[in-house]
Amino acid sequence: MNLWLYIHFPKLQLDTLFADSTLDSANSSKVAFNPQAKNGLNNQLIPHDPTQNPAICIVEQHKIIQLNQVASDKGITLGMGLGSAASLCAELQVFPYQQQIEIDKLQQVAQWLYVYTSDITLFPEQGLLLKVSNMLTLYRNLNSYWKTISQHLNQLHLNYHYATAFSPLAAKLLAETHCDRITDDQDTIEQSVLQRPLITTELSTANIAKLARIGVHNLAQLTALNMTDIARRFDIQVVNYVGRLLGQFKHPVQYYHPPAHFNQHLNLLYEIEHTHCLIAPLSRLLEQMESFLKLRDKVAYEIQLSLYQRDQSQQEITFYSAIGDYLSAKWLQLSKLTLESIQVSSPILSIRLQVMRMGETPATKVDLFDQHTGEISPLELLSLLQAKLGPKAVQGIASNHDPRPELSTTYVPAFSKPEKNHTQVKLTRPSFIYPKPKPLHSKVEIIQGPERIHSGWWDGNSINRDYYIAREHNGRWLWIYKTPTKEWFIQGVFS
Repeated sequence: MNLWLYIHFPKLQLDTLFADSTLDSANSSKVAFNPQAKNGLNNQLIPHDPTQNPAICIVEQHKIIQLNQVASDKGITLGMGLGSAASLCAELQVFPYQQQIEIDKLQQVAQWLYVYTSDITLFPEQGLLLKVSNMLTLYRNLNSYWKTISQHLNQLHLNYHYATAFSPLAAKLLAETHCDRITDDQDTIEQSVLQRPLITTELSTANIAKLARIGVHNLAQLTALNMTDIARRFDIQVVNYVGRLLGQFKHPVQYYHPPAHFNQHLNLLYEIEHTHCLIAPLSRLLEQMESFLKLRDKVAYEIQLSLYQRDQSQQEITFYSAIGDYLSAKWLQLSKLTLESIQVSSPILSIRLQVMRMGETPATKVDLFDQHTGEISPLELLSLLQAKLGPKAVQGIASNHDPRPELSTTYVPAFSKPEKNHTQVKLTRPSFIYPKPKPLHSKVEIIQGPERIHSGWWDGNSINRDYYIAREHNGRWLWIYKTPTKEWFIQGVFS
């Protein structure tokens, strides 16, 4: 028999909201319940006091379906009406339930766990089903497997309950009723399942009521009955459910196949109006990205931060690393420099972080006895300058095939390798060339030349000059030229 592990997330949408006490109250606002509004979901913006933890609820059809500990301490309970909850807590923050948010979050959690376990099935009812049997050979035993999974899962800061069983439905039932037990003992699992009341199962309300009329209130009483009699007197759903629960019928599942790239979304509890307040939520996403890249032995060269704003607009900010890195601290440093020059037109409601370009971890050669260890590398310096000034503000210079000195160089990406041209003649040229030639007034001694350059007639910028290498009396070496009208100019200076 296959052993299954089900993980239930009862507060999944609530856990996706990011709240951090470091957010400046002057730059953020919160959504709170307005008791005078006709509809409880018509919210107003009121100032947020960061010294107090807010009471938060998720509402569906005007009933509380998720709440945090602060709301629970106020006396609010699951299933309570919105009006009753607002009477207990006037500062209650209310968010409408959105199933798509939980589905997206489940996919992110499945991708997060896929590194340690292979067979994962997503359940829209806030849960993940993991097939344990195939992984025990790798992890040696069940306890070692669960220790690895739980430690990795705890990094996401989610509330969850869990249980193992020999059928997917049994594991799901135990987890949803907060069993929180990891075991492969069949008798223990069977006893736990049979103790569950019918109201906690997936049987319809009508079937539960019919069974109650004959004195059947839990699974132990139901499974003691003859299945043939049950099929004749009740809906076929009862037989199918009991058969799949006990593992007598097959329960088909569809396994999850994660994408090969990092893409994480984070909802913000408070609206953010200034980019410096994004550092805290961005740090959480960068830490997840670090684990994603580290486990795959990859580095990121380009990541994109998407800002979803209140006016339904979306703004993308791209961060670059010339050397490629996976460490969240390095990417956070680059992000801070880039965000300093970013302005937002509307308050930010949520953010998304994606890795746009990644590659293999580059091989590094470090001398153990190098005296300069710890200094910043040229590529790291390039990344910092581009993050501060912009990717186009820092460029390299390369020579081209134009013989005119003013047009003999062009801008190229920094640290790019020059094109190899074996037929190019190496000419003596100065290190410093003036943007505009300067008239020659001092006396010089001609050392080498002339070299005639007559070119540019095809683009209207023709030159006809005789170039010389000369030396001034004070020792300075110059690159000068003479025009057909016998005028002398300084083109550049040798280093």
